[in-house]
Amino acid sequence: MLQFGKYNTLLISRRTDNGFYLCETECTGALEEVLMPNKFITPEMKEGGKVTVFVYKDSEDRPVATTQIPKAIVGEATYLKVKELTNFGAFLDWGLDKDLLLPFREQSGEPEEGKEYLVYVYFDFASKRIAATGNLNKFIKNRELDLKINDEVDLLICDETETGIKVIINQKHWGMLYRNEIFGLVEKGTHVKGYVKKIRDDGKIDVALQKQGISAAVDVKDILLQKLQENKGILKLSDASTPELIYDVLGISKKNFKKALGMLYKEGKVLLLKDSVKLK
Repeated sequence: MLQFGKYNTLLISRRTDNGFYLCETECTGALEEVLMPNKFITPEMKEGGKVTVFVYKDSEDRPVATTQIPKAIVGEATYLKVKELTNFGAFLDWGLDKDLLLPFREQSGEPEEGKEYLVYVYFDFASKRIAATGNLNKFIKNRELDLKINDEVDLLICDETETGIKVIINQKHWGMLYRNEIFGLVEKGTHVKGYVKKIRDDGKIDVALQKQGISAAVDVKDILLQKLQENKGILKLSDASTPELIYDVLGISKKNFKKALGMLYKEGKVLLLKDSVKLK
């Protein structure tokens, strides 16, 4: 069965004046086929071969396949710009020929043309169409968590709060990235690699941009040793260095720097000077 709003790897069944017809396996009827228009056909595509395409419905509600890459597929949240406001709702630019509808009932505020909003792309089973919603809590929930401390996760950077930055974890859960643990630039709407720091009893999740605990220090040891070697065995860093300076030089937090430094010192690999660290 075709997966609307997602990528499908399909068989090129036959060619017509309008383009290639694709199907999952050997096609047995027109209802199982989807058209990929001529403009998406490339010379290497041949009948009997396979192609990975994004499947959605065109303005006339017909299934269509495209090699264009949408900014989000069904089951994903992202920031999309409003292209047009209509009586049906707001149409969003999601990277395809056909814009994505954000219906009135799914708007969390009053969208404005030209501005970007955080939305979740879903398949509306009632209308059999792909749509967007600004009511993300219908889909992003902190229940049935399959996470543990120090798991590497994908973080979608969302809005700033008083304590930090709200993020979406693996397109499934809400999390919080605390301000005092952010030393580099993180831009709203971008994806960054993060780690689960704490899972609270109420289901709230704290995340960090680096691993926590001893396992983090072990990884950071390698970073520190490499930087020392690249800088002729000495770095102008110490316990007194600011978190910002440490992050600029090493890309790690001061907490992890101090743990790694202590481990290397105990192993006899470095000397700790007043304002620097030296490779032994």
